[in-house]
Amino acid sequence: MEDIRKGMNKIFNASIATSIVILVLGIFLFIQPDTIIHMISIILGGIILVPGVISLMDYFKNKYQPSLISGIITVIIGLILIVNTKLVASILPFILGIYFVINGINRLQYALQLKKQKINYVTSCIVSILIIVCGVLFIINPFGGALVITKVMGIFMITYALLDLTNTIIIKREMHEVHQEMKHAVIEADIEDKDE
Repeated sequence: MEDIRKGMNKIFNASIATSIVILVLGIFLFIQPDTIIHMISIILGGIILVPGVISLMDYFKNKYQPSLISGIITVIIGLILIVNTKLVASILPFILGIYFVINGINRLQYALQLKKQKINYVTSCIVSILIIVCGVLFIINPFGGALVITKVMGIFMITYALLDLTNTIIIKREMHEVHQEMKHAVIEADIEDKDE
């Protein structure tokens, strides 16, 4: 039981750290959308470009045909991302939207688990649904213009991060209460066994 609790704490702590990173990024995106998108684009481009260059070097060393094809494709994608920041501004909401929806569904599952334990789950359910709605809005992307998208993306990232932090704290607190109740039940059972 202690191992499960430690495992859950690790998941919650990772979720809090991720939410804080998204919150900070969201604030910067809202304040300096052009600068942040440019930085994200260059970083993503660099991450994709490096394996492409390695594949091309591998081809020139070993003349292995798949290395040439994958190398050329990844180098082109990496260079496009470095040069064309507007492309990232249009793709990023979709990627974040998928992440938000998946995370929202996971949160909803946690909330429904709380319901099975007969613990207050309504707030957690509402927050999870709001996270899913944020994700869906990102995926369908009803906002026009790259600058508008990035500013809206900043607002949504801030909203998501705050909702996710709230949800994590609620679930963590409720899980802690369940753990304490189970601990007391085990202690009481041990005392009863000793009395018998």
